Amino acid sequence: MNVKIIALILTGVIALAACTSQLEKDTKRIDALEKQIDASGGSPDQAKLDELMSEYDNYVNKYPDDTLAPDYLYKSITLSMFMNDGDKALAYTDRMINNYPQNRYMPEVIFLKGFIYENLLNNYGQALKYYQEFIKMFPGHDLADDAEAAITHLGKSPEEIVREFEQKEAEAAGR
Repeated sequence: MNVKIIALILTGVIALAACTSQLEKDTKRIDALEKQIDASGGSPDQAKLDELMSEYDNYVNKYPDDTLAPDYLYKSITLSMFMNDGDKALAYTDRMINNYPQNRYMPEVIFLKGFIYENLLNNYGQALKYYQEFIKMFPGHDLADDAEAAITHLGKSPEEIVREFEQKEAEAAGR
């Protein structure tokens, strides 16, 4: 074999090993942060949450074709929701829909898009649109009943929902 070909192959193997080791380091860093946050109980440190969000972003940007990228993007959605950042959560749902449309999380992502519009952004028109889209796309999904209930109660206060429930109970008892 030609010396140039051997050198080229060797360079490729070394580059691949370096990428793999960096990917492993990035994954371990994310795992460690997740464990620290889980160990903190119900009130994690905001700086750690921000750091984890940044690590998720970096991973998805660096390794968009890796099998963990959609998982970390989905975690970004839920973490943004936990942090009450509806705009960021929406951006992540859009990114998931556009970049990973066949992903196993897609039903939940469509549902969460409605949930984000409803509960974090108070945009009931958009919430209705995505809940209806979810029901149309995934009528047999476990969350279909939740989407129906969300549509029924869209824009109502908890007190209004309780009153409606009590009224239905009273009507049912009076029959």
